[in-house]
Amino acid sequence: MVKQYSFRSVALFVTSHGFGHASRACAVAKALTDIRPEVRFEIFSSIPQWYFSGTVDDFRFHQLNCDSGLVQHDALNTDIPGTLKALADEIPFKSRQINALANKLTDTHCELVICDIAPMGIAVAQAAGLPSVLIENFTWDWIYRSLAQGHPAFLTYADELEQIFANAKVHIQATPMCNPASSAVHVNPIARAPHQNRDNTRKTLGLVRNCPMVFLTMGGVPQEYPFVSRLHRDFSTIDFVIAGIGSKKEWVAPNVLLLPANSDHYHPDLITAADAVIGKAGYSTIAEIYHSQVRFGYFVREDYPEMQALVNFLQHNTDGFLLSAQDYMSGDWLCEVENLLAVQPACRQQTLNGSLQAAQLVSELLSS
Repeated sequence: MVKQYSFRSVALFVTSHGFGHASRACAVAKALTDIRPEVRFEIFSSIPQWYFSGTVDDFRFHQLNCDSGLVQHDALNTDIPGTLKALADEIPFKSRQINALANKLTDTHCELVICDIAPMGIAVAQAAGLPSVLIENFTWDWIYRSLAQGHPAFLTYADELEQIFANAKVHIQATPMCNPASSAVHVNPIARAPHQNRDNTRKTLGLVRNCPMVFLTMGGVPQEYPFVSRLHRDFSTIDFVIAGIGSKKEWVAPNVLLLPANSDHYHPDLITAADAVIGKAGYSTIAEIYHSQVRFGYFVREDYPEMQALVNFLQHNTDGFLLSAQDYMSGDWLCEVENLLAVQPACRQQTLNGSLQAAQLVSELLSS
């Protein structure tokens, strides 16, 4: 006999800055429903709805640009003037919009609000008289204060958002964190769990050769892959799977498979199936690699304040090495592919997924 549950509604506000924060929010949402099957979500974000559907079962989606974060030219380069223009249009938040969203939370019977670095969610929760949970490894005020050293116009926005973030009832910081706060609860890296094992994923991908597999992923921001033609010419004994490129799943060479952003293949499965991953050092990819213990060759945005904390974590907790972002477009980094595959993985103890720790904290808040 199937047990029936009365729904408990939770709002989830997710920054629109790439897919990494949505990945982390999905991991926490899935872990929460494992503890509390009666929970369903009202998700507010401009990340595509299909992205959440890969992990979260029961939710309603509300298209909303929660914040601009940073405007980017591509996965590795930030548009500072574009970011400042967007912030001038959005901050301070419009009271009319905040009140309308607060009314929507009331209408949908939400009991609390979870925000993955989306300050608007905290402002809406406060207007609705609901508790809010902030999950972050950095906050926008910290990012903007760092950028203000070269662009003082960011200070105004840092001051405004710092006050909003301080209103969260529960503050969860996920490792690797950029600005540890003694008042926050610190948890392990938060990652989505794979749906299937390495062999099954390779089978569904159509990898029939007994060859090393290298997975290339640059996150949720569109990025060019100008070196694709060289992968077959120079590395015919390695299978390459590239995420977020093209409109359909397509073999462009006997050893090069392109996957669209909205792919049937789950990102954590692809990481688990790989012998090595090459891509942008973003939070969700790092967390998934950490828990899967896969080799990682990584590019960083050198002008981005978050990078130092991420690289420090990678150097001490994963197997792999830094690749030069200047070499990305030219493909000069390809000479490191075989060196990456040759790295001998260290034997590391598995740790509890931070999604479980965060979900337990949220569950306790629902009980209070």
